[in-house]
Amino acid sequence: MYLSRILIPATLLALFAMPAAAASFDCSKAGTPFEHAICDIPELSTADDRLAKSFATATGGLTKDSVVLMRADQRNWLDYAQRACTDDAQPMTSGRYSENNGSCLVEKFNTRSGALEQSRMIEGHRFFIKAIYGALPDPNEADNPDSYWKVASHELVMPLLDADDPLAEAFNRYVMDMASNQSDILSPAGGGEIGDLDPSSDTSVKLAVKELGGSGRITLAVNTYWYGHGAAHGNWSISYLHYLTAEDRGLVAGDIFAGDDWANTLVEAAWAQLQAEHPAEWLQVEAAGDIAEIVVEPSRWDLSNDYGLVIQFQPYEVSAYAYGAPTITIPWEKLDAIKAETQDQVRFGW
Repeated sequence: MYLSRILIPATLLALFAMPAAAASFDCSKAGTPFEHAICDIPELSTADDRLAKSFATATGGLTKDSVVLMRADQRNWLDYAQRACTDDAQPMTSGRYSENNGSCLVEKFNTRSGALEQSRMIEGHRFFIKAIYGALPDPNEADNPDSYWKVASHELVMPLLDADDPLAEAFNRYVMDMASNQSDILSPAGGGEIGDLDPSSDTSVKLAVKELGGSGRITLAVNTYWYGHGAAHGNWSISYLHYLTAEDRGLVAGDIFAGDDWANTLVEAAWAQLQAEHPAEWLQVEAAGDIAEIVVEPSRWDLSNDYGLVIQFQPYEVSAYAYGAPTITIPWEKLDAIKAETQDQVRFGW
């Protein structure tokens, strides 16, 4: 079955445009289990009201073509939400949502609102979001009536520029290319099989604009989450994509640092900073070489701090999972000896 067949419109956007006290539509006309859930579950009614406002705001000021895209996305999401919170990845046609499935709906609604709220003006550029969703039954859980993980859900959200100019065309192409490296969901969205997605895990990939470095750089934060059904906990990551507008490419290390020994200098500085910022009892690395490949990777660099270079580590890389995803901040002055001529231009857009 193709993703385009799974994510077909099931509820009209008008559902979110009608005034009412309990939800964003007239609850006296609720007919489906999905509509009844919105009216009967107070937390979901609140989430639905937020969603209506978030969508209206997200589409405000967009070009006609982008509004059409976002409306199609919203219809697809509505269908996905009805599938992701059932026991068989099919919309409920009778009965009522269980407490757990109702809580699932609340989470899906609030997550969607959070994504829509990334559609906005940022320093003169109008960004909007493109999102893709998929839900499929987990065959390993189908015969377990007590399973909490009968349906696998997959989500991808990414920002695009709403403009008809070379920058928007190039940036949007870059984002789509990078997103395809982060999530498998783009394959079935292009006509492949939904069954190619992992039916035994939930995944979420969110790309969001973090910073504009003048007119020369757009930095995206990439947040991923993966949960294998039945596991003790999920895993997650934080990384960055730095798009250089004039060059139409991603950042490379040579844009920030120079010299034959820049990597060793950065690694040694990072090692010293890691020990200075984090308690020794939490660290699970023993030498600078243990973090060498990590700290020289531009996708780990947060350039937004005027004081220093922020380097992002993932859970488990340098410490126990319970310690989270630690960062270090190396003062720029400590890295002055390896500063590339283009560093200020990249950081500030000069």
